[in-house]
Amino acid sequence: MSTSEELLSKYQGEIVPRSFKAEFVVLSYVVSLVGAAVTLELLNWRTSRNGLFNHFILVSAAVAMGGVAIWCMHFVGNRSMILANDEPELRIDYSGGYSALSFFLPIIVLLGAFMAIGAKYKVSWKRTCCGGVLAGAAICGMHYLGNASISNYDFEYDRKYVVAAALIAVFDSTAALFLFFLVRASWKNTWWKRALSACLLAGAVSGMHWAAAMGTSCRLVHLNEHARLSQMEAIVVVICLAVIAVFFMVASSVYATLATRCIANKAQQVVLAAAVFDQSGRILVNPDGLLPSEKITETYVERGPDDTFNIAHPLFHWMFQASRNWNSVGGMIDSMTKHLARLPKRSRGSEARLIDDGGKPIDRYDAILREIFCLAAANLADKLRAKLVNVGILWDEILATGTDGLPRRHGLNIARVLEKGTHESFGREFESRLGRHEEHGRGSLMFLVRRLEHADEIDKLESAGFRFADVGQVCGIIGSGMQIKTRDFKGKLAQMATFAQKKNILEPGVHIGFFGVKAQVGSFGFDIIVKRGARNLLPSMPVPLQRLESWQMDIIRRFDMMNVSLLLQSLDALKQLSPREILFASQLSDALQALRVWIDNPVFDEAVLTSKVVQVPCRGQSAGTMLALCLMIPIHVSVDSPRCEFIPLNFFKVHQMVYENSSHLEAFTRYVHRELSPVVNAASISTPKATYQYAKQAIFRGNRFRSLRHLGRSDINEYAVVEDKETMPTNFRRTSSAGDLIQEPEYDPTSHDAILDRAMVAPLSSLGGIMVSQEIQVDIRQVDETIAMPLKTADRVTLVKAGIGIDLMEMMGVPGAEEDGHGGQPLGSAVAEREKVNQAITFVDELFAFCLRNIPGFEGAAVPPPIYGADGTFRLPRFPTIKSREEQIAELKKSNGKEEEYDMLIVGGGATGAGVALDAVTRGLKVAVVERDDFSSGTSSKSTKLVHGGVRYLEKAVWNLDYNQYKLVKEALTERKYFLQTAPHLSSWLPIMLPLDKWWKAPYYWAGTKFYDFLAGSEGIESSYFLTRSKALDAFPMLKQTDLVGALVYYDGAHNDSRMNVSIAMTAAVYGATTLNHAEVTGLMKNENGRLCGAQMKDLISERNGKKSDPISVKAKCIINCTGPFTDSIRKLDDQECKEIVAPASGVHVILPGYYSPSNMGLIDPSTSDGRVIFFLPWQGNTIAGTTDEPTSIAQNPLPDEKSIQWILNEVSHYLSPDITVRRGDVLAAWSGIRPLVKDPKAKNTQSLVRNHLVDISTSGLVTCAGGKWTTYRQMAEDCVDAAVKEFNLPTKPVSNAPRVSGTEAIDDGAILNGSCQTHNVRLIGAHGFSKTLFINLIQHFGIETEVAKHLTESYGDRAWTVAAMCKPTDQRFPARGERIAGLYPFVDGEIRYAVTNEYAQTAVDVLARRTRLAFLNAQAALECLPKVIDIMSQELKWDRARQEKEWTETVSFLQSMGLPEPMLSVTRAQVEKGKLDFKSSLEYNMYSRHDKPPVMDE
Repeated sequence: MSTSEELLSKYQGEIVPRSFKAEFVVLSYVVSLVGAAVTLELLNWRTSRNGLFNHFILVSAAVAMGGVAIWCMHFVGNRSMILANDEPELRIDYSGGYSALSFFLPIIVLLGAFMAIGAKYKVSWKRTCCGGVLAGAAICGMHYLGNASISNYDFEYDRKYVVAAALIAVFDSTAALFLFFLVRASWKNTWWKRALSACLLAGAVSGMHWAAAMGTSCRLVHLNEHARLSQMEAIVVVICLAVIAVFFMVASSVYATLATRCIANKAQQVVLAAAVFDQSGRILVNPDGLLPSEKITETYVERGPDDTFNIAHPLFHWMFQASRNWNSVGGMIDSMTKHLARLPKRSRGSEARLIDDGGKPIDRYDAILREIFCLAAANLADKLRAKLVNVGILWDEILATGTDGLPRRHGLNIARVLEKGTHESFGREFESRLGRHEEHGRGSLMFLVRRLEHADEIDKLESAGFRFADVGQVCGIIGSGMQIKTRDFKGKLAQMATFAQKKNILEPGVHIGFFGVKAQVGSFGFDIIVKRGARNLLPSMPVPLQRLESWQMDIIRRFDMMNVSLLLQSLDALKQLSPREILFASQLSDALQALRVWIDNPVFDEAVLTSKVVQVPCRGQSAGTMLALCLMIPIHVSVDSPRCEFIPLNFFKVHQMVYENSSHLEAFTRYVHRELSPVVNAASISTPKATYQYAKQAIFRGNRFRSLRHLGRSDINEYAVVEDKETMPTNFRRTSSAGDLIQEPEYDPTSHDAILDRAMVAPLSSLGGIMVSQEIQVDIRQVDETIAMPLKTADRVTLVKAGIGIDLMEMMGVPGAEEDGHGGQPLGSAVAEREKVNQAITFVDELFAFCLRNIPGFEGAAVPPPIYGADGTFRLPRFPTIKSREEQIAELKKSNGKEEEYDMLIVGGGATGAGVALDAVTRGLKVAVVERDDFSSGTSSKSTKLVHGGVRYLEKAVWNLDYNQYKLVKEALTERKYFLQTAPHLSSWLPIMLPLDKWWKAPYYWAGTKFYDFLAGSEGIESSYFLTRSKALDAFPMLKQTDLVGALVYYDGAHNDSRMNVSIAMTAAVYGATTLNHAEVTGLMKNENGRLCGAQMKDLISERNGKKSDPISVKAKCIINCTGPFTDSIRKLDDQECKEIVAPASGVHVILPGYYSPSNMGLIDPSTSDGRVIFFLPWQGNTIAGTTDEPTSIAQNPLPDEKSIQWILNEVSHYLSPDITVRRGDVLAAWSGIRPLVKDPKAKNTQSLVRNHLVDISTSGLVTCAGGKWTTYRQMAEDCVDAAVKEFNLPTKPVSNAPRVSGTEAIDDGAILNGSCQTHNVRLIGAHGFSKTLFINLIQHFGIETEVAKHLTESYGDRAWTVAAMCKPTDQRFPARGERIAGLYPFVDGEIRYAVTNEYAQTAVDVLARRTRLAFLNAQAALECLPKVIDIMSQELKWDRARQEKEWTETVSFLQSMGLPEPMLSVTRAQVEKGKLDFKSSLEYNMYSRHDKPPVMDE
């Protein structure tokens, strides 16, 4: 090896040859790459020019680039250079000053470069180029400055290499920075794209270094005397910096991994995220593109199958309201934190344990979850550098996150479900499974949304390390990172942005809206249709009015209960009136048409207008006015509208309580204090006995303000005072009724009340063993004047605080404070009326109550229950009365005069005749209806008791392509709804089972029942469904198990046919129709032109009483023949030569004991042994089976033939379990009804039968209405009256002064009697005040038996009050009233009296068969009670002995047609009264074991 002298002499002043070590060249690039990667990672975190965090990031990035990527790379690159033979004396020697300068100078230049580029996310060419040039300059400057720090060499540079190196540095730096910021701005900032940018940036450093090195020559100045030490120092510094950079990269990778894992874990939890938007709609995210979020809880613990955490859950409603009023919880955050810290912790971690060892929620689970939610919101506020009150409002939707929980075999896409909303097209079974996130590892994500209005707020958040990005750029990052299971998450974010603007609120003025609700499948709630994306708004259109005047309200009341189609027609008719009415009608019509087009769904046409105008929230301080079109949408009807969606009704109500400046928010604040204060401040306090006793005496008497319980008494919102036995207020102030401060003991600015004055809440303190809560409310109210003990002192001050009301007068010792007669109550008794905050009344409750009116039996009673007057008397509802029978006969006799002539005389008082009478009289016509026997004495009382479309007709229509059959089914399904609307007490839903014995039948009948549902459309009752074999046996245990594979259940209506018929006739009488039974038409009168002009008739009751009956001549413009099977007999009175059109067919039914069928499920056999259909249905506590369909002759009371009875029993036995023997002796009653199938007399083929009804007008003017069935009676009547009005030019007109059938002025009767057909809206007698709970009021007022009370309300509706009042007192402890006329049935004596005085019952058969249904339920029981019925009727009608005997004879004869056994037909009244009937020869007697000896056991 050469010596130092040799080397010096050889190379001093000469160019020293050089070479490079490849490993150090690679290492230099790696070091540069590490520094560049760290730099870009740090720049990616930079979000603003301002803020300490961003300044730190900026300096760190400059250090990483200048100190590591450039400086370290330079020294490692120089270390790779081998001079001569790598003698130590020839190695580079660095000077400390220049080396330090070369370290800091590029950092300073790069600070300028990065500041020039800026932190904005919009890429600027100018800024990026400027930054690239500065970065290149920093690289070049450091290189040549670093070379200048070498003391033992002089460097010579080739200019072309210098230029090339500079260009490489500038170009690569610019390209790398531009690529990086471009990718960053587009949010496609994946790791490999950042790595590519880092490689380019590292290439700029290395490329410049090696290009410059290739053009650099080293001329030796002197030897390096300290070579090892100098290079070692440089390498140590380089290694330290490189290690720091590598450590940073590793730490960043670990942090990213942990953050990803944390986010993945959050996706399985209940999480609260912040969605903050700026004015341009960009959303706040962290540098990774994710939303700031906080975990609330691992999972929501369900307490039952229906306890699913979703937007319908009360807990979410509480959170939703709290987010609108953070002041209500802001002052309790510290107390909540301390309280949660005291709770038991989980085995791992510091979180509170919310589930006990048994897997059940801990005590006060809901309250603790509320606390955790508030703390999560507070933590988010801290992250966002904001106060809690500014953290945002809770969005009105919960998004599902995490693992897909539904099995794929269902083919259900969760994202699609959440995108469309789980309240539309999918079953509640799937929705329920979607909500159980803990079962499938799913989470729930809620959002606090906020819109920033000021630039300084945006700068503040950017300075804190957040970025604002376009929604379209980051929605994918947020969705995938937070595992959000919705396909249209971008649309959800857009909805949040709109939601944050708080623009979804009506403008002041008048609006017309659609209030459509729909029952939820599989739960007990309701959904409501709202605007999509604006879930606080109903679909509505503005009417160009600021308010409604009284004359406009009068017009609106005329349209009450009209559907949309009829309303539009009526508005067109209104345009013919005065100019202002024309203008108003046009405005309403235009708004209605616009709303109809906007909703774009036919279901809207079924909505009905309510004349009750409601006040809805509007922008500003004023409330808007809304005219509502209400509809209870059937559950199987799909409402698909791109502009609408369904949300839970209870959540929609909460929406209406949280609008800005709502009075409900203040009330919610009080509620929150009462609810959470006892929880967060719970402590074990030993209360002194004396204090407890004193406080006990001070408890406020809630019943003193009983008047507050009534809705509408006060505008003040009352909320619950939650019962709490641990707390009691001590610090209070008293105010006068005017609100002036009277007394304020020891007021301190730091006291509890002072804090309340500043709308802040402080932690509690305990004074003297009594805990002080957060709120005090001084409320002075005037006591109801009806209180028996009036107050003798000044206004009583009520203090509502922490669950206890304090009477200040008692605490202050005011004289007379204890004179109310009430004793003390235990500490902690509840004071106010309501238990939950969302029980406040809003317009939602009012409109929902209106919708429920259209659900049979669901609505509340319109007629209020009777009350005791001030004098102690019992006041019944004042129902309108009908004329007596004698008055009706007198009216008929007066018709001979021209002015008294009837517009219409109806012959026949069955369903069709009574329906025609009601239709005509409500059109303003003068009407009379006469019946030879009794109302419903013929076919109308002998039906199958179904209100149905006819599944058998539908099957025939499909297979035979019979359009007439189809029309019959469609018409009947439409009419089915009107039954349930107009007479909910007499009609109800009935599920009917169709058992299946072969699997292949399931799809066939399933398709049939679904088609049946489809035809019903919005008129339907319920949707059909399939039952497995086990479920079918559960529902119908009597079924035969063999060959049973399952069952289909569809819904139809059931009704009490003869009571329905009587109610129709009596309703017509109330409206003014002359209504007379037991009056026979003996002839028809014609004028000189051969046209009918009246009829001759006679009163049959006079003949029954042994008196002569004088003929009665009745003049009428039109004669209607509605005599059913006897149609041809009336037609022959008009024309003896006419051809008969009735083809009578008999239908036999039998009544079996109730144990043959479930009480709430019927059965149909669609394919009996001879191909006919048979029904097996529960009815009035028994079971009805039938019917047959055989040609027959016409008779008034046809007898059921034994062959038909046996056929029915045999068919029934095929479906019942072999353990059940169907016995002939079980038949309690049997009857035969005649169905009048008709042939069209004008048809060419006179043999073909008309499947629906027929309206025919003869040449002389006799209108015949025949055919059809019970379900279509109303449509038959409408068609008949329409034809008569057109043929005879009858003067229909609006009905003025219509009777209040309800018996009260509180409501109207739901129909606008404007001269058109309104029978689909006219409620029958008894319907107005009926509800499913009316029987309870009846029991409590009259002390009648529960079974009797239910029977009365379901047979008479609100007229049950009158019936019960007519019942004889029993002189027993219970029942106090109501003597049964038959021990096994709930018929009572008051019904007989009511039937005589209010329903024109004139014979015992009228009572037993048509007013009560005893003859149809049990013929022998009817016989046994016949003496009692005759006795009561004799008292009411003054019958003599001969009439009583006649009644006995004729009634027993009638009971033969009801299946009374032959031996019973010869019994006498005396035998029945003495109980000496001979039953031993009857079938029933021999069916049972009657001996009194013990059973013999076989040995």
